Amino acid sequence: MAEKEFQNVMSETIIELLAIMGINEAKVDFFAGREGGRETVMFSITVDRKDSKMLIGQHGVALFSFQHLLQMIARRKFGDHTDFSVDVNRYWKEKRAHLRRDAEEAAHEVVATGRPVAMRPMLPYERKVVHAVLAENERVETGSIGKGEERKVVVRPKAVFS
Repeated sequence: MAEKEFQNVMSETIIELLAIMGINEAKVDFFAGREGGRETVMFSITVDRKDSKMLIGQHGVALFSFQHLLQMIARRKFGDHTDFSVDVNRYWKEKRAHLRRDAEEAAHEVVATGRPVAMRPMLPYERKVVHAVLAENERVETGSIGKGEERKVVVRPKAVFS
């Protein structure tokens, strides 16, 4: 399967799903590149502000569900070519930048004090971003504690064995 075919079919699918949801004014752009050391594909959707609230939902939950639905459709149509993400009005881009900043601040505090820092409770995909960001830091390590909606990332000094 050619990347161009994947891009075209999935862009059309996104437009069709949005139309079913009553969102008729949308622009879909496709980006391929590298993020966090791996190849990534992104469908960026631009919609009216009132429509973006419905598509994103509280803390991005609706957007995560929309992306999951699109990944299931892609899996049916293309097999294993399902590693892509969907962004609406730059929500994920800005969210990732905010999570990166929070993660780096927590790491700085851990290095400065030598004590673990528990971050705020996060959704699973938010924790995944924090873990990925701090995996690059040689001075700290991460883990998760808590259950359900109270699950959070803990950043602690990396144990050094000589």
